[in-house]
Amino acid sequence: MIKGMTHRLTHRLRLDGYFGVMAWVLAALLFINRLSSMVKLFMALYLRQELGLAIETVGWLLSAYGAGLLIGSMLGGLLSDHVRTARLTAALFFVSMWVLILLGLVTQVPLLGGLLLLSGAVDGAIRTLHQRLIMEYCEVAQRSRAQALSRVARNLGMAAAGVAGGVLAQTDFRWVFFASAAMTLLALLWFVRTTWRRPVLVPDEKPDTGSGSRVPYRDKPFLWLLATTFLLGMAFDTVYSTLGNYLRDYYRLSTEAIGWQFALNAVLVVSLQIPLTHWGERWGTRRQLVAGSLLLACGLGMLPLGSGLLYACLSTVVWTLGEALFMPPLNARVMQHAQRGKSGQYFGVFFMSWSASALLSPMLGGQLYGHFGGHSVWLASAALALLSIPMIYQATRPRAPDKLEGQPGRTVSLS
Repeated sequence: MIKGMTHRLTHRLRLDGYFGVMAWVLAALLFINRLSSMVKLFMALYLRQELGLAIETVGWLLSAYGAGLLIGSMLGGLLSDHVRTARLTAALFFVSMWVLILLGLVTQVPLLGGLLLLSGAVDGAIRTLHQRLIMEYCEVAQRSRAQALSRVARNLGMAAAGVAGGVLAQTDFRWVFFASAAMTLLALLWFVRTTWRRPVLVPDEKPDTGSGSRVPYRDKPFLWLLATTFLLGMAFDTVYSTLGNYLRDYYRLSTEAIGWQFALNAVLVVSLQIPLTHWGERWGTRRQLVAGSLLLACGLGMLPLGSGLLYACLSTVVWTLGEALFMPPLNARVMQHAQRGKSGQYFGVFFMSWSASALLSPMLGGQLYGHFGGHSVWLASAALALLSIPMIYQATRPRAPDKLEGQPGRTVSLS
């Protein structure tokens, strides 16, 4: 029995085993790139503490970054339909490196606003392109696995960025920007070394041009998927925008205890994401999405019903399981649609929908919190997660013909 478990573990960790070589390569790229996100983690503190800006000004500057994410998500997808994805990704890493350096040198508010807008646009485009890279370089059967591995890499990178950024900020805030720029340069070098000349996979089946589904706006199942994404994004983003203040106001938790909730989330994702994705492959996309939505609704909706640190941890475990279940199949489903038509438009619209929910959720959550109390935020979030379930059923209805899932691809060199 132990020998069999060891064999299965070895198979999953081999570069050419369960995940495939490119899943590991792209996960490593995401990990290195996430190390540069220490700037985003400490930007609000830098603007407020180091530059002495008013809290209202800080809010507007951070909104510029959010607006850039929204714009970049769409532009990155559109550009990838006309420019080779690898070339575009490398160019964006190069631009991002210089933007990070300038953010550490500039102190004028208008210039900071422009740079944050540009930084958000670049980050949004890179996020969109990462999904296209998985589609282009990973076999269909390995894409959900690649999504899971990338989520693990993303959380590890964010955790490491938080620790490293805190140490650097104690010395000099500018080192946070310069170290982030160095990590972006490292990501660029890794990408050029491992991916630049690698041939991409092309589906054996031609894009669907006769059914009117080659553009996202005429693809009805994809539009239902966008609605699902928006509702789940609205529900989930309250974790980042509202949970900290809520646990302090209603649960009377310390800042350290609140921080441990986010650490628990990261640890659970790192340790459980891959096993959950492997287990969920037997269920299929619809059941994974529905189960994830139900767990997200339960985890958030239970917050007003209890109190204390242990109960908060239980809630975190439940909604994290939901997050881990619905995220990879949601992205994999988008790839199935994108493969049939203008893939850049599909990815761009999808991430623009997610970014829009991330912009609206803090605003609406704040209004609910201020007018009706903190409990109302979690009841509304649970309702949104539950409302996504009928849309999941519409988005995952079988298509005829639907031959792409599970179909191998052939390779073509674009170098």
